[in-house]
Amino acid sequence: MEIVKEKTAREGGIVQSTLWNMLGVDNREGTKAVLSLVRKGLIRREPMVYRGRRTYKLIYNPKKIKEVKILIGLNPVIEIPCFFCKELYRCGSGGYFNPFKCILLSNFVRKLGSAGSR
Repeated sequence: MEIVKEKTAREGGIVQSTLWNMLGVDNREGTKAVLSLVRKGLIRREPMVYRGRRTYKLIYNPKKIKEVKILIGLNPVIEIPCFFCKELYRCGSGGYFNPFKCILLSNFVRKLGSAGSR
């Protein structure tokens, strides 16, 4: 696969018989491996004539990932009171400033819970 990828970048592909010689495999074994890669969409075969014989040129075909758009709204995150708390750097469980005892955070969580139960 890497050989086909490299030859595609440099020369536009590789003749499959040349690949068989480089790998030291016979036609039947090489064709079986190539057809597996073709089915997976990783390479494609283009028919051609090479030294008077019909054969195929193998060309690397990078898989293209479908573009996915994800919309992220920061409004709910911005409303978390911890982001604006002047004691955030001292807050932690077991200390004087404790998220388990914070009235602002408790009210925020209650508000979220009541909004979700509607």
